[in-house]
Amino acid sequence: MKMKIKILAFCLLFISVCILAAENAVSDNNPPAAEKNSKKNILKADFRQRPPEMIVDKNEAISGHLKDILEEAAAQVGYSIQWRVAPFNRSITELENGSIDIIPRTILTPEREKFANFLGPIGSKKNEILFAVKKGKEQLINSYDDLKKLNIGAKRGTAYFAKFDNNESISKKPTVDDNTLVQMLQAGRFDAVIILDKISFETAAEKIGFKNYSYAKYRYEDILYNYYGMSKKSAHASIFEKLNEILIKMEKDGRIAEIYIKYGLNS
Repeated sequence: MKMKIKILAFCLLFISVCILAAENAVSDNNPPAAEKNSKKNILKADFRQRPPEMIVDKNEAISGHLKDILEEAAAQVGYSIQWRVAPFNRSITELENGSIDIIPRTILTPEREKFANFLGPIGSKKNEILFAVKKGKEQLINSYDDLKKLNIGAKRGTAYFAKFDNNESISKKPTVDDNTLVQMLQAGRFDAVIILDKISFETAAEKIGFKNYSYAKYRYEDILYNYYGMSKKSAHASIFEKLNEILIKMEKDGRIAEIYIKYGLNS
């Protein structure tokens, strides 16, 4: 009789241990709702050096009004932003395949509309697209047609203006970033460099002490609208409409202007 009781007790203990192990396994695979939500409600966004709108310091700490605006808008839909510093050509490729969710300051083009929705615009400004040349060669480009005679350095993946972007008769030499553009112009590998971000180019030139450049007579004037590109393949694509409503409201209410002013800029 005692033996039967011992066997029964052992069986009950064994069953209890199994149940406890199973519960722990379920708990590990199914964290509390708050923890699950904290992992789910994160937007992956890429950042790059585009002063004064986006600034990356030597330690890759980031700042700028485009960062602050997106973080504030995302918080209103219960999301946070996970930032990564990356070159734009990598960012735009990963936006297309859905590896990242958002890129600040993405120019809207028909090609990009195939894989991205555009948040905003949160502002616009007149923009001059310039062509940097060696000093003394400003007359090298007096008109658009002069571009067809030259090797033009350009950043890979950047949209400048349709007439330039779509013209296959212009010899465009793609590079990764402004640093490479400056170095190639300095070395005489390019006749000219097309520039969308004057400050960014000049910052890169100053970094290596390159001063022997100027701007060609020809330049293209355009209106630059400030959008955030959001991947259509994003796991969070369903919040696009709500996030866009919030950004537009922030713009109408003057909140975006306040953030611009904080950085000494005009929206």
